[in-house]
Amino acid sequence: MARKPSTCALCEQSNLACICPVCVNHRLSDYNARLKPSRSKRDSLHKRLAAELGAGRKAADQVNWRIVQEEKLSKMNQRLHFLKEKLAKDKAKAEKVSNDLKIKNDVLDSAFAMLEQKRLEVLEKYYPNFICTQNLGLMAITSERLHKQSVVVKHICRLFPMHRVNVDGEKNDDYCGLYDQICYARLPRGLDPHSVPIEELAASLGYMVQLLNLLVPNLAAPALHNAGFAGSCSRIWQRDSYWDARPSSPSKEYPLFIPRQTFCSSGGDNSWSDRGCSNFGVASVESERRPYLYSSGANSFNYSSASPHTIETHKELQKGISLLKKSVACITAYCYNSLGLDIPVEATTFEAFAKLLATLSSSKERHSVFSLKQAHTRQANAAAEQISLPCKFSSFI
Repeated sequence: MARKPSTCALCEQSNLACICPVCVNHRLSDYNARLKPSRSKRDSLHKRLAAELGAGRKAADQVNWRIVQEEKLSKMNQRLHFLKEKLAKDKAKAEKVSNDLKIKNDVLDSAFAMLEQKRLEVLEKYYPNFICTQNLGLMAITSERLHKQSVVVKHICRLFPMHRVNVDGEKNDDYCGLYDQICYARLPRGLDPHSVPIEELAASLGYMVQLLNLLVPNLAAPALHNAGFAGSCSRIWQRDSYWDARPSSPSKEYPLFIPRQTFCSSGGDNSWSDRGCSNFGVASVESERRPYLYSSGANSFNYSSASPHTIETHKELQKGISLLKKSVACITAYCYNSLGLDIPVEATTFEAFAKLLATLSSSKERHSVFSLKQAHTRQANAAAEQISLPCKFSSFI
């Protein structure tokens, strides 16, 4: 089939470029047809080149990352090797210093033992009468101190007598059984404030607070908690610090009484903790006797029927009783240990405390305890006595 000429007869005879529109359009369409495959080929080559360049960059990045990691690993290995060498050197140095210190301590211990032995020899040789004199003087001072202490405790016990009584319900108040009593007011059993009548609860706990406040300075006994005596509205708290005897916050000051209903607060809540009320929410002597904030039968407290404020007051009262009993138990244990006696195992907290006061207020029992302690000291072996006696009175030389 013969190829169709690309130009017309007029443009072909003139031997010039295409001048007619038909020939120009025909030439352009041919050129566009030849250009389309070239363009698609160019785009495919561009995509292939971009993919190869991306793969090459990723490979180069991986190679560079491996090189960097190998350099870091080599530096870390060098650092680890250096630290191992330093640790070995430090261990050897510490072991050497420890051995030197051990040798020096052994030398010092032997020197101290030798000095102590020579000191004992000098004391036995030149000061035997002085040691005996000081020992007798100390015994006399201790005996006089115990006698004066027993006199003071006896007077305090006369003011605040404590007994263990058996109540058979003679007061018709449904409170019967064994009770610890102070100033003829029954103390609560355990942490139950309803185990005794409400009036006796506040009075007995107030008496106990005042008794502790009088005994602690006279016996030089530790007091775990501070207490403020205010009759039947006393309180107890944990001191904020050694230097500050006040509580850390007013909420940590616990009552030792069941408050009466007051109407000082504007919200209608009968709050005993409102300090704007008189006598901490307790009715005064001149005012009419208001009912207690909550009142229930003997040995009972109904949590289901009580208001949230009443339950909170009940729990704070239990916390106050717990703090008071902990202080009493601490003083009892301290005094029994100082006397070298065993604490009564089956006795209650207040019963053991009452027995302790009976022992402290009796001069005969105090002297018998002191004599037993002296006899026990004399029956010790001779070696222990020779070591302990000069050390005990070395401050007088």
